[in-house]
Amino acid sequence: MQADNKALLDGMCRFIGVRADHMARLSVHAPLLLSRKEALGKEFYWYALKCPDTLALLSERLPGGIDSLVDALLQYCERMLTRPVNDRAAWRVVEQGRLMRQLGVGLMWVVGAYERCQAHFLARLAEAGLELAELAALSRLLRKRILLDQMLQLHGHQQSLQEAVDSKHRHLQTMSGLYATLSGVSMALVRCSERRELFQSICDVCVREGDFSHAWVGLLDADSQFIRPAAMAGALAEAFIPRLEVSAQPDKQHGRGPSGRAIRGLTVQVVNDCGEDPSMQPWMRVLTARNVRSALVAPLTLREQVIGTLSLYSGQPGFFDDTKVELVDTMAREISRALERQDALERSHRAESELAFLSFHDPLTGLPNRHLMKEHIDKQLQIRRANAQLAVLVLSIEGFHEINARLGHEGGDAVLCEVANRLRRCIYPYGYVGRVGASRFVACSDRHEQLDQLVDSLMSSLQQPVDCMGVVIHTRCSMGIVVEPVNGRSDAAALLRRGELALSRAKDAGGGHCRYYHVTMDEEIQHMHAVRNAFALAIARDELALFYQPKINLRNNRIEGVEALVRWRRNGRLEMPGAFFPAIENTDLMRELDWWVLREALRQSGEWLAEGRHIPVSVNLSAITLKHEGFVPGIQALLQAYPLPAGYLELEVLESVTQQEAEQITAKLEHCRDLGLSIALDDFGTGASSLVHLQQLPFDTIKIDQRFVRLLLDTPGNEAIIRSMVSFAHYTGRKLVVEGVESRAIWDRLLEIGCLDGQGYEISPPVDPRQLPEWIADWERRSNISSAYI
Repeated sequence: MQADNKALLDGMCRFIGVRADHMARLSVHAPLLLSRKEALGKEFYWYALKCPDTLALLSERLPGGIDSLVDALLQYCERMLTRPVNDRAAWRVVEQGRLMRQLGVGLMWVVGAYERCQAHFLARLAEAGLELAELAALSRLLRKRILLDQMLQLHGHQQSLQEAVDSKHRHLQTMSGLYATLSGVSMALVRCSERRELFQSICDVCVREGDFSHAWVGLLDADSQFIRPAAMAGALAEAFIPRLEVSAQPDKQHGRGPSGRAIRGLTVQVVNDCGEDPSMQPWMRVLTARNVRSALVAPLTLREQVIGTLSLYSGQPGFFDDTKVELVDTMAREISRALERQDALERSHRAESELAFLSFHDPLTGLPNRHLMKEHIDKQLQIRRANAQLAVLVLSIEGFHEINARLGHEGGDAVLCEVANRLRRCIYPYGYVGRVGASRFVACSDRHEQLDQLVDSLMSSLQQPVDCMGVVIHTRCSMGIVVEPVNGRSDAAALLRRGELALSRAKDAGGGHCRYYHVTMDEEIQHMHAVRNAFALAIARDELALFYQPKINLRNNRIEGVEALVRWRRNGRLEMPGAFFPAIENTDLMRELDWWVLREALRQSGEWLAEGRHIPVSVNLSAITLKHEGFVPGIQALLQAYPLPAGYLELEVLESVTQQEAEQITAKLEHCRDLGLSIALDDFGTGASSLVHLQQLPFDTIKIDQRFVRLLLDTPGNEAIIRSMVSFAHYTGRKLVVEGVESRAIWDRLLEIGCLDGQGYEISPPVDPRQLPEWIADWERRSNISSAYI
């Protein structure tokens, strides 16, 4: 620097035509030239007042205002005259010129100040009375001295101006690079659809366009709270960036740096001198080796949560000024918005994929649903092997609602998933399996020749216990099987319907069975629907009739009452209930029939009472009627319309009602007893819950099913059952009635056992109500019974 200043000074002296040592002559006359400093001070004072803008600029530098400015100018003039002209003096003048430019003081004002100084000094020389030659020589030397200072100040001014231009140029270049970076990042945001590809493109653009030495994107691990590099760029970035252990936790040393602060504060963090920032110490050895002097970290967010950071490094200290920070912050926000859009698209695509999957699959087991299974079956029908027949199997888990009730839906779901896995193992890769209902599955396979082995494998696998939630569950499955006919075309809908029909037959057999479809099953279904449709008009067409079967005391032949039994006049003959009950049970038609029977029985009983005949009537009711919420009000309305003495109407409840149904009707039967009705448990011994019903249902009479009575003489076990029921009825004060008294031998045996009341064809078949009085009279006559008992 000293050599440069000396060269500058020598060059200017040559240009002016004077040597530096000549300037020393002025110091001899300095007292003369400075003899009237007050007058020069006034010149400067008025000159400053004429230029208020410049005065304001200089006053910011000089706290004393205009007085300090005048003093400073006078001191400068004194130094110019008294001190030697050397390279150090030249440097001070150049710096003075640089300062003036930086303060905004114009060259014209500086030149004006020199002119006033020169005029004042020349005036002093003129007043000194010097010889003309010496006066002229000193005047030239003074002008050259002042010119030298002017030129040095001008040089300083030009240097400062050039530096400002260069700085501006560099700034523009940097900003251009940053804007190019921002543009490149924007293009990457539009072009890249995959997140890691996007991050890598951003890093590449930042290094290539933004004049950053390194760039990397880190993702925050939610569990460990460490930031893991996801993409990076820059010279040997892969060699050192993965070695930077960065955390978001403030209590850890590696979490107190700019990355941790950016994540916690959601703001851009800048370190413009890594070596001087204590928070950078954990990474300084690595960063110094890669000449990283400045660092900036911006948080990246998604759904209002920080998911990572964008880190930018530079080899220049103080690299990140406010403008760059603002631009990078804008860039980071754009990246976060792009991540939001990308995430929204990804979630939309996932939702669409999930929706598409759920449109064709069961969400619990992942198996194909009914719609997709139909497609699979149709496809198998089209591409099956030569001479192969497609088999469709429909399976159902028996009693699945009880598993749900026992273990809850979570346990039930676990059982379903285990069953689905077992089906997969048995069926794949020779076919397909799907879930088509709550506890129903469908499988198909074209391995017809191996069908028996497949069925055995399925039944064996499904019968294995399931360990669910610490409980061992024993499952039973029913299966319906249909094989594509050899001659004739079938489609998936037809095969599935036939498989369901075969499954229903397997369930009717008691569950846990397999049934193959046969064409007669379709014929039965068609017949069932035809009967149901015809019966729907039977009541309106007055096609129904009640017949009454007498019940007697087997010991004294006294008539105890009658049971109302329905008949359907159809096609010129009377059809028994067994011909049409299967078609209407568990439908509204059964409930309509029950109410018709009740109404007709009450009406007929009322007529008999009006004739003086006291005949108690028993009526069978189905569970579907008893469970209906309108049952009790309906009974009350009928009894008001057809009033009967207490005990003259008995409701017979089938013993085959389920446990759940029994719980639903118990309170209603109690209410009926309060109305004066008696309750009988009909067909006892045919259901699975006989003993439970004996304890639970509020009945007055037990009716033993005729199937026990008809085989009484041939099956000793039946007699033991009847004897036990006689004892139970005796000890509980209930009445016992046996059905199916078909012969005198059975009659006599029942009396020996202890049964007192019964009905059956040995006594009488069901009788037309118009003929019943005549039958009663004839029976009394034959049995020598007085009508007073009736």
